[in-house]
Amino acid sequence: MNAFNTPLTIDELRTQLTGCWNDLLEIEIRKDGFSLALPHVLPDGWQVGFDLLSHFPAGVKLTDRGKTLGALHAQGQSFTNGHTRECLEKVLQDWGIQRDGFELFQWVEGMPDGEALHCFGQALIEMAHLTLLHEPRQKSEDMTDQRMRKIFQDHGVEAKSGAYLNGQARNRIRIDYLVESPAPKAFQLIHRQGRILDVMEVWGWRWTDLRKGNPRLQPAMIYDPYHQEIDQDSRAIGEEVCDLFCSYEETDRIHAFLGGI
Repeated sequence: MNAFNTPLTIDELRTQLTGCWNDLLEIEIRKDGFSLALPHVLPDGWQVGFDLLSHFPAGVKLTDRGKTLGALHAQGQSFTNGHTRECLEKVLQDWGIQRDGFELFQWVEGMPDGEALHCFGQALIEMAHLTLLHEPRQKSEDMTDQRMRKIFQDHGVEAKSGAYLNGQARNRIRIDYLVESPAPKAFQLIHRQGRILDVMEVWGWRWTDLRKGNPRLQPAMIYDPYHQEIDQDSRAIGEEVCDLFCSYEETDRIHAFLGGI
């Protein structure tokens, strides 16, 4: 007997879960195969994704194209450290994954089944959690943050640091600075060095959700032109979802955005 006092059945629960998983699963056709986003979540809240590259008749290559370890490296993770390297090698061995630089991949003979795809996604999640072993290196002075604090001071406005806002779908999204006004201005500084496209994709969704919950919100994203790669796609996302997307050096634009607060 089950003491759970609700008229649920195993089949109903299974239907609810599989329906949710099916809604979250995304599959796109590529020239050389397929791209998958599985209903798995990485430590940063983003769905785990990888590609299937066709190498028939030999089989299929499952690859993350270097995104998992590349993201850890961008956060300061080192894979030459003794303990971290040992853990990395153990995960590779446990899941039968191969590594070429940052790329993680696995060869599957013939057609891959669901179990193979599921296990590769689980392996990427375990790799992503290697960041929990990482003792963050001391950050050098954050020029973007310094410049923004100076701009707020010069403009005579109070900017709340580490503010939280609620979106329509997700609550308590943290932003770097919030300037209260009839049309509140939210500033997010881009901290990752190198390629930032995945960061922009995440914030593209967050800003859209935040504006649904806060229709008068005016988002701004500020980047470091010397340490971040602002490619065409990253810029397109920033300019689409933000009222201001610019370098910390563009002080005139930032002052104009703050206006007469």
